[in-house]
Amino acid sequence: MGVIYLLLYIFGAVVVWVGSNRLLRDLLDGESLVDALQLGGFGALMIVLAAVLHAVVLRRRGDAGVLDAMEVPGRRWFAVAAVAWLVPTLVAWVQFELFVDPIRMFPVITVAGASALVVGGVSRLLRAHMLRWPLTIAAVALVGLPVGLLSVSLPLAHFNYHLSAVQVWTFDEPHGGLKDVVFEADDATYVGELSPRIGEETGSLLNALANAKTIDVGEEIAAGRMRRLEDGTLVRVGEDGEDIPVERWESFSADMDAALQADRAEAALEDAKRRADWEVEIEARRTGGRLFR
Repeated sequence: MGVIYLLLYIFGAVVVWVGSNRLLRDLLDGESLVDALQLGGFGALMIVLAAVLHAVVLRRRGDAGVLDAMEVPGRRWFAVAAVAWLVPTLVAWVQFELFVDPIRMFPVITVAGASALVVGGVSRLLRAHMLRWPLTIAAVALVGLPVGLLSVSLPLAHFNYHLSAVQVWTFDEPHGGLKDVVFEADDATYVGELSPRIGEETGSLLNALANAKTIDVGEEIAAGRMRRLEDGTLVRVGEDGEDIPVERWESFSADMDAALQADRAEAALEDAKRRADWEVEIEARRTGGRLFR
């Protein structure tokens, strides 16, 4: 049963961390919080169940085993735990301010420091309680581990967003020891939008072609719907008496080429504007997010 509640503590802490991470992201994005709260609640339920099983085991044994011999943490414990929790993140932030790339982070120390703070605080608060250790370990799983993991994941995501890679040391289980893992910065490669082959000019010409019909010029002139200019050019007469050019099949190929060229030029201008806006955004991300600029 001891293995069961230990696994529940661990998995519950991971689920609470994932839920907390999603909750923060949904809050920033203005999304619904229901899914994140459900996930975090499920993790919390696992931790509560682990604490209950832990308490049952302690009642059967009558003591907490080696944990009973542990003294209540003192001031030195809190000082060391606070340093372990905060200093690695502060060191990483200093590297970020100095544009170091990649930034080195030490997540194991950060998570251990946050967990140690919770252990010290809760065990000191419940020093006389019979279920001190189940409640303490539950608090570590429910608060310490998620806070420690968030203390790593949030700065890491911030650094990546501002185009800084992050290098961390993790345990290499198959071979033992530590190995470097690099979390690459967000991809800053510009991807242009696919320009439409048919733009406004081409669409207008194709629309005219779709609505084209054979007409009797003499009849149209007699009806006042068309007239011939002094240079012999035929035009249609608009509702307000304005002259509207008449499209002719003989010039369609040249008109189509001109329309396509005009649409390409317009698309190129729009793409150049998008790229300029993108470059401004990327530069703002690359140099932004810092306290001292």
